[in-house]
Amino acid sequence: MKTAQPPKNCLVCGREITWRKKWERNWAEVKYCGEKCRRSKGTLAENYEAAILELLTRRASTSTVCPSEVLSDAQKRDSETMELVRQAARRLVHAGKIEILQSGRVVDPSEFRGPIRLRLKR
Repeated sequence: MKTAQPPKNCLVCGREITWRKKWERNWAEVKYCGEKCRRSKGTLAENYEAAILELLTRRASTSTVCPSEVLSDAQKRDSETMELVRQAARRLVHAGKIEILQSGRVVDPSEFRGPIRLRLKR
């Protein structure tokens, strides 16, 4: 019997993908957590990653930013665009560049719900 593999992160949204029995034969090829991420694989928002890092580097090393600061006023009203920024933040966490905070504490990028702040990794 094959044992469960260690989890990995979705290339699009950054959420954790846990091993499933149906992926036993092709776990190495699994890159996306679901159909929505698989369909949007060509629209990765690297520009949001760069914008997050730029904002954080312009501030003091102890400062944090809100994901909404990355967006223009028109984009802030669009929940899909805000989710792209949150996905970019998750990918940056997995790359070891930033941390996601809630109430001043670092949170798991796959588990957080609600308002967050971002800071450079210490």
